[in-house]
Amino acid sequence: RLAGRPALRRLDVDGTLAPLAPTPEAARVPDETLRAVEALVRAPHTHVSLVSGRAALDALGKVPVPGLWAVGNHGFETIAPDGTVEVDPLVAPHVPGLRAAAAALAAAAAPWPGARLEDKQLTLTVHYRLAAPEALPALRAAADEEAARHRLVVSEGKTVIELRPPAPVDKGSASLALAVRLGVLESGASVLFAGDDVTDEDGFRALRGATPQAVTIRVGHVPEHGTFAEYLAPTLPEFRELLEWLVAVRG
Repeated sequence: RLAGRPALRRLDVDGTLAPLAPTPEAARVPDETLRAVEALVRAPHTHVSLVSGRAALDALGKVPVPGLWAVGNHGFETIAPDGTVEVDPLVAPHVPGLRAAAAALAAAAAPWPGARLEDKQLTLTVHYRLAAPEALPALRAAADEEAARHRLVVSEGKTVIELRPPAPVDKGSASLALAVRLGVLESGASVLFAGDDVTDEDGFRALRGATPQAVTIRVGHVPEHGTFAEYLAPTLPEFRELLEWLVAVRG
């Protein structure tokens, strides 16, 4: 299934290409992984796309490889390899609410050392990895309150709470849209999606439902509730080895 052409490789960033770090700014993709991604971009008939909860430009900053697509904010924005930026039109009505919620959540995080708001403009993320455990109920309550006030949606990931517009957009819908755009759902094509977190499950589920040729890989452990991914790469180095193998077999 991975030998088809054209091919699309959709790669999450944090926890898949880069080890999870105490803060988003501290995350770093190892040099050998960057070389593997760069070689994959150069492979014949192959498109490579980052797909991240980060803003698309931030994701590209962590994986500075020319020729990448980048889908950021869980699908709300896309940057093409030529630099063209596309924002989902369903987001615009919710921008004022996001601005108001950002101010309130920053204030809610301030009393808790180690907690912080990451304002990604189109989505908001409260990080509490470095905060005391008792911070979580207060931060979740603040997020729920702002979501109700501004008609936003709350979700949770690995030591994060996120607010986003209630538009029917996620890593799954964004993955399907780009797959259709690049023609990789057609017979004889190839598509791979790899990720490690809750939001990546949307991508696994959508692609597996759209085409039997999709290859979906969960990086890291399988959560208690299971996974929609077909395969498991237990560690980031093992996933990097898979990327290197893909480069070798595709020339």
